[in-house]
Amino acid sequence: MCMYRYAFMMRLKDTSVIEEYEQLHEDIGKEVLEAHQRAGFRNYSIYRHGLDLFAYFESEDPEGCFTRIAQEPIMKEWWAKTNPLMETDGNKPRFIPIREVFHMD
Repeated sequence: MCMYRYAFMMRLKDTSVIEEYEQLHEDIGKEVLEAHQRAGFRNYSIYRHGLDLFAYFESEDPEGCFTRIAQEPIMKEWWAKTNPLMETDGNKPRFIPIREVFHMD
């Protein structure tokens, strides 16, 4: 099976949460990382520009990653910390897929 690249955007609520959001990711627990690996996320990165977050990962099944990660018990704890810092649709971060327009190996 081939590896697909997937990118999406999210947005922080306001400038007052930037430091907390970045600190959470700096101190991310091993359990959260392992949950992402079990779900199929590879080479996962998040970049920030102002309040905008740009995320990128690779996977054999990008759409399935989101279903599997939601079933990981540790993620409920993680999202309870991160979701209040982000713009949301209901109780989930507002999530905007980004189309790839160029790639070079």
